[in-house]
Amino acid sequence: MKVEETCFGIEKFSPETVKAFVVRDDAFVVLAEDGHEVRGSAMCMFSKAEGEGRVASVAVLPQFRNQGIGRRLLTECEKHFSGNGLKRFSLEVDVDNEPAISLYTTKGYEISGMIKDFYGPGRDAFMMVKKPRTGRKVPVRVS
Repeated sequence: MKVEETCFGIEKFSPETVKAFVVRDDAFVVLAEDGHEVRGSAMCMFSKAEGEGRVASVAVLPQFRNQGIGRRLLTECEKHFSGNGLKRFSLEVDVDNEPAISLYTTKGYEISGMIKDFYGPGRDAFMMVKKPRTGRKVPVRVS
């Protein structure tokens, strides 16, 4: 909750919602820790039936930003999704959050649309989607 409160303020997830990410079988939380000090977190949910994983939140405490923590959190989320056979990853991001958009883009996410007022009146979100590579090699024919 410390990460939620610090990073999102009034828009933070409620304690009940955070608990749901921890206890549900179709959701999980990844923590970035140094010893017992939490530096960031990511909360995700997934549907094996739909083959999709959704990153609901990636947050790094301000004093620990620009150290690659967000990238590592996202990588761990994607590993968990892939380990569950998911073929599509998605998330929403504030259209004005350039550092997050840059991170997601460099990790292979593409903007697939926009949701008006997602974060409140006048605060839109981009929907971003990633379809990870299957690792299957495409045959190459040399003439």
